[in-house]
Amino acid sequence: MKVYQGHSASPGLVMGQVSRLERWHENFATGPFNAEREQRLLENAVRTAQRELDGMADRSGPTEQAIFLFQSMMLEDEGFMNEVKFQIKAGISAAEAMYRAGNRYAEQLAAMEDNAYMQLRSADILDAARRVVNVLTNRPRVWLALDHPVILAAEMLMPSDLFSVPAGMILGIITSEGNKQSHAAIIARAMHIPCVVQVGQAFLDDCDGRTVVLDANNGECILDPDANTRQQAVSRICELQWESAEAARISVLPNRTKDDVPFELLANCYGQEDIESALQAGASGVGLLRSGYMMLPGRPVDEQEQFVFYQSCIAAAKGGVVTVRTFDFGVDRAMADIHRGLESSKLGLRGIRSSLRQTHQFETQICALLRAAAHGPLRVMFPMVTNLEDWDEAMRLVAHCRQLLRERGEEFDPNTPFGVMFGVPSACLTAEEFVEHGCNFFVIETNDLTQYTHAVDRDISIAERYYRPASHAMKKLIRMVVEAAREGGIPVTICGSAVGNPANTLQYLQLGLRSFSVSPQNLIEVKKALMNAKIK
Repeated sequence: MKVYQGHSASPGLVMGQVSRLERWHENFATGPFNAEREQRLLENAVRTAQRELDGMADRSGPTEQAIFLFQSMMLEDEGFMNEVKFQIKAGISAAEAMYRAGNRYAEQLAAMEDNAYMQLRSADILDAARRVVNVLTNRPRVWLALDHPVILAAEMLMPSDLFSVPAGMILGIITSEGNKQSHAAIIARAMHIPCVVQVGQAFLDDCDGRTVVLDANNGECILDPDANTRQQAVSRICELQWESAEAARISVLPNRTKDDVPFELLANCYGQEDIESALQAGASGVGLLRSGYMMLPGRPVDEQEQFVFYQSCIAAAKGGVVTVRTFDFGVDRAMADIHRGLESSKLGLRGIRSSLRQTHQFETQICALLRAAAHGPLRVMFPMVTNLEDWDEAMRLVAHCRQLLRERGEEFDPNTPFGVMFGVPSACLTAEEFVEHGCNFFVIETNDLTQYTHAVDRDISIAERYYRPASHAMKKLIRMVVEAAREGGIPVTICGSAVGNPANTLQYLQLGLRSFSVSPQNLIEVKKALMNAKIK
């Protein structure tokens, strides 16, 4: 018996036999090749690959759908396809040209250590390129035949690998490379498949066909477990199944306090993958979608890419509301390169302030959001609003975007709700004025509001003493916003890490709040606390 340590990418505990998958390698025939003929072969192969990807998207949930649609779009990317064509003109085959271009682009994106989003996309490009190469070389794309469930092990898994295995045949996943943000890991979480990454090459070298206890809660892979370890694993698997059943039972119970006062539970999310997890844990929608995590350093995401992202989140919410925070350059660190040269800081040019300084990018985002809102309930909130001037200027741009979409003949929702995210005391003190100026909803964000109220950064050493999200000062500010919302007849939600602590949530309940947005992993705990609470 030997224990290998990795990192958990999708929780769970399973025991089974390992099936080792080999890394993708290619040996291509040498030329010379007819460039025109290879170009025609490439075009036909790309069309075939896109049909397959679109078909996989149609059969998938929202998480997988967005990934496969991106891969299909990548095969239309002008820069990428020009690179392939250039290689063909140099005299190599279409298959080798696609292989080289795919690897080169993937390596460039994988090297962007400060941008996890682009590192995710590197695997998508490699996966899409591999599919085209397999079409050109007449290789099957559904390639793994199994007659019993197994634990897949590989250096790295591609998103399509998980759809190349018969349904129900994957017990778990172990990779020597990758990370928990990889799209294979994201799909594993969406499919509830335990996954451990970065377990090391030594495990892969001699694991094929052997039994493994995969503890993806702790990142452990136990190769050739002894009888005692096997028995412990079986017992723990039974316990986890009971805990999961109990959480599922609580998640569907009515959202009412002990004295029958209704409340709403929403989730703080990054994308479609954790929206699905949140709904399964009992959330009725998304109270905070952090839009900036899809941004690319050095190149803003265009309107169509943003539209696809928002639309996939709406689909994942299955009729529940999706509340999108517009870009916050000072918080969404993936935006750092785009925002280089401006005074971005926690007390400087961030949130709505920076968006109003970069009107072209802001306009692009608002247009994408308005278009997406035509496909399901979506509302938009502006972060770091400090005064009415911020709000009024932002809404003038919204009006401009509505007119622009009308002129373009685009489908959009002209009645998309817009709201203020309260993270600054000055906004709380004048909350009623935003209602008078057409604000449709409020969201109180405890992270920023606490640090700006108490003049303390929650990441520094003195934070424990001064960072108090349920202090008397915080309660006064929160009560002002709640009362302004009630008098104005608009909804108000509270979000932030503090809301995930039931002790804080119960205090916010007593202040009049009835809508809470928390991280998916905290939903059940918060719901249990609220169900057992009484309103004074």
